[in-house]
Amino acid sequence: MTASSSGRVEDGGASAGPGGVLIPALMFQAVAIGGAYATGREIIEFGAGHGALGWGAGLAMAVTGSLISYLVYETARRHRLFDYRSLLRHLIRRFYWLFDAIYIPLAVAIVAVLASATGNILGDTLGLNYWAGVALIILLTGAVTFRGTEVVERFNGIGTVLLMLGYILFAALVIPSNWDRVGQVMSSGDHSLKPDATIWDAVLLGVIYVGLAFVIFPSTLMTVRHLRSRRDAAKAAALTGGLYVVPWFLTYLALMGFYPDSKIFDAPVPWLKMLDGKGTWVVIVYGILVGWTLVATAVGLIQSILLRIDQNLVDNGRPVMPSRLRVAITLAVLIAGAALSQFGIIDLIGVGYLIGAIALILVFGIPLAVRGAKYFLPRTDVPVVPEPPAPAAES
Repeated sequence: MTASSSGRVEDGGASAGPGGVLIPALMFQAVAIGGAYATGREIIEFGAGHGALGWGAGLAMAVTGSLISYLVYETARRHRLFDYRSLLRHLIRRFYWLFDAIYIPLAVAIVAVLASATGNILGDTLGLNYWAGVALIILLTGAVTFRGTEVVERFNGIGTVLLMLGYILFAALVIPSNWDRVGQVMSSGDHSLKPDATIWDAVLLGVIYVGLAFVIFPSTLMTVRHLRSRRDAAKAAALTGGLYVVPWFLTYLALMGFYPDSKIFDAPVPWLKMLDGKGTWVVIVYGILVGWTLVATAVGLIQSILLRIDQNLVDNGRPVMPSRLRVAITLAVLIAGAALSQFGIIDLIGVGYLIGAIALILVFGIPLAVRGAKYFLPRTDVPVVPEPPAPAAES
């Protein structure tokens, strides 16, 4: 970077390199994949239900996701806002607490979706009672949560990699065998489940669904330290938007091979139905991978709730929660999630996710667009962003 006459510096110095721009995208995908794609129900509600028009939702997700990612990364990079609280204070000032007010109930709703999905998966694969599956994920989530941060991070990382590999496997098993039907649906423009819909309805759904990404961005902010320039932020954003929709399009194409079969499109866990007949081992692998990911996502959500409560206490000059209170809140979230799961995964995603996404767009998305729009202008002068300090050696 070189200094300008205004005392700011211009982009043009060292780049973050391929690894640096990829890290934010990978972190985003690691958090997104469990709550957004694990069952396939989310893709039906936000795109695939529109049949041949549904690709518009996926394209809108990729484009909107990239643009929003750029605004988040560039805003955070320029102003050195490497935690969500600092970013929200920059965007909405004293109303920053509104994000937590939306995030916490939405996180509980997502835990309910995960519990409901587990109940359905174990019921279809092992013949267990629905509530036995719900109880199992609640117990496993509690057990992993209480093991500490290091175990949680390892558990989440392994699950993300395995599920991504699993998606490629599942798509390879389903899409080729139904490719002729996929072609028929797309070439005929079939959108019989939504006969009055237009391509713009699908696009709007995709844009709204990206609103849920505002729950994910706080976990990526620490990785923005690696970005050295506006160009780095743009590259990282393009990778984020692109990777975000890879599992979406894999699932969408798989679903188009069955469109508009009600056995698939009315199923709480469509992937499970699409894999039916592919072999018992496939269903078992799906159950293990998705079960692992559902637990990992639920653990991550609970951890984030606890961290937000602690931060609010610190901001008000009070000590962080004692261990027994953390346990009580964890149990309360799990019990609330189990109770909400009785509404079923279809209603929870169709209604709960939609309301949460719109609320996050209002509180996070619009202020981000208004305050960050200037970063799309052809300016090169940016404030100095020093290299992140090396971690202190442990004594």
